[in-house]
Amino acid sequence: MKVFARFASLLALCGTALAATYSLANLNGSYAVQFSQPRYAQWSKTFSCPTNSSITYTAVGSTTTTTFTHGVVSFDGNGNATATVTNASDFDSAASANTLKVTWNSACQIVSVNPGGIVYKAPSTQSVSGKYTIQSTGLGTVSFGAAGTLNLQLTATASNGISTTALLSSPVVNGKSVGTGIAVRQ
Repeated sequence: MKVFARFASLLALCGTALAATYSLANLNGSYAVQFSQPRYAQWSKTFSCPTNSSITYTAVGSTTTTTFTHGVVSFDGNGNATATVTNASDFDSAASANTLKVTWNSACQIVSVNPGGIVYKAPSTQSVSGKYTIQSTGLGTVSFGAAGTLNLQLTATASNGISTTALLSSPVVNGKSVGTGIAVRQ
């Protein structure tokens, strides 16, 4: 992790040294985007003993997984962005809960609990519009309202001044950025 932090710092320094100043115009055109972040998923279901429904047990299953989103984001060079992205990792809580199993004996005591497994929804695609900002350092944000906000770091600029690559990260939570991604100009 320290190596990645050093590499990101080096990229930020190189980007700042190569371009005296950045603006909205440096982020212009269509960019292929990939983004992922860790996620804790938990599901539960209450079971009743088959011979005495007043005796119940709530079984719980959980796992840590990774969300994955990919698509295209278009920046207009003036602070407006549109995106069409596919989320290929939406957790289905109800379907996951249906994988739980509880085995009872005749005295309504639990013999075994199977925590089941995670079930994902079918990939879904959405189109959203938003705004982006770029500071003179190449740092910025892109916000799609309810769909979320990401931090940007422009890292490579073509001879025409348009950035060819931007690093993406989720906003800092408890001092850490937990989601990362990349946008590459098409």
